[in-house]
Amino acid sequence: MINLCMDEIQTDENSIQLQLNGHEFSRTYKMDHSLTDHFASYKRDGYTVFRQFMTPEVVDFVRINVETEFQQRFKAEPDRPRTTISDLIAHQTLSEKMSKQLLNPTVLDFAEYVMGPFVQLDSMEITGFPSRPPDQLNLVADWHRDAFSYSDMWANHPFRKDLTSHPYTAPTACNCLTYLQEMNQSTGSLRVIPGSHLDYTQISETNRKKPHDREFLIELNAGDMVFTHNELLHSGSLNTSDQTRYFVSIYFQRIGLPHRDRFDIPEIDTLCENARQRKDRRVQRLFGIDPLFSERERMAWSKMIADDRSQVITEDVD
Repeated sequence: MINLCMDEIQTDENSIQLQLNGHEFSRTYKMDHSLTDHFASYKRDGYTVFRQFMTPEVVDFVRINVETEFQQRFKAEPDRPRTTISDLIAHQTLSEKMSKQLLNPTVLDFAEYVMGPFVQLDSMEITGFPSRPPDQLNLVADWHRDAFSYSDMWANHPFRKDLTSHPYTAPTACNCLTYLQEMNQSTGSLRVIPGSHLDYTQISETNRKKPHDREFLIELNAGDMVFTHNELLHSGSLNTSDQTRYFVSIYFQRIGLPHRDRFDIPEIDTLCENARQRKDRRVQRLFGIDPLFSERERMAWSKMIADDRSQVITEDVD
C-alpha cells in the first residue's frame, strides 16, 4: 500500500487545503462539516456519516423508478435475501442522476482525502432487501469486511495470533452507502464494529449472524451516506418493516485494480470526453484513464526518497 506525502493546511473551520508535494493536487474544500472532522472519525472508527448527501427529490425518484423491478424479482424468488441492480451509470432511467451522485465533489473530495489521488470506481449499484417476518427483528444479516481486505486474507496465518492491532493505513477500497429510507430498528440498522479496521478481530462462521459485544447500530435518515473503510467489520440487520429497504452503493478502489462495472459504455465515454475537454484528470481516473499516473506517482516517490536521504546524518554520532 502506497502513502504519498500530503501536507495539510487548515485555513478556517470549514476550509482546508491539501497539497501533494507541491503538485496540482492542491485543492480548497468547503463543506458543512470539515474534511478533517470527517477524517478524524473515519480514522478512529473506520467510517463517517455524511448527512443529507442525497436530496429528498433524488431519493424519491430512485425509489419510484426501481420499485416495480425489485418487487418483480422478489415475487419470482420469495426467499431471496437481497437483489441488486448494477452498472447504474448505464441504467436507462437512473443514469443522469446517478452520474451526478458519483461526481458529487463531497464524496470525491473525501475519497481523495483518504486514498490520495488514486481513486477509481469499482461499482455503482442499488440493492434492495425485502420485508421479513416480525420475529426476525434485530437479527444480524452477516458480519463481513469488504473487497480487497488484507485482514481477512491473513486471518488464519500463524503470525497474527499474537497481534491485536495495527497502525491506521489508507484503505485500498471504500464503500459509500446512501440509504433511501430511514434506518432504524424496523428497517434494519447498519451494524458496525468501530475500530475493527485497526485490529485483527475475526468473527467465526458460527457467530457471523449473531450480535457482537463491540457493535454499534447506526441510525440514519433517508439520503444519509455512510463512508466506510474496507477493513471495517460491519453487517446489515434484517428488514422487518412493511417496505423494501434500499441503499445505493458507490464502491471506490485504488486505480488499476480489477473493477466490476463496465467502463466501455456510451454514458461513461461521454463523461470521460467531457472530463478530457475540461482537463479533469480526477474524473478520468474514476474510469481507469490517466496515462500520466504512473510517472507522476514515481515522481512523488522520488521526492519523498530524496527528502528522507537529505535528512540522514552522515557524520559519526556519539
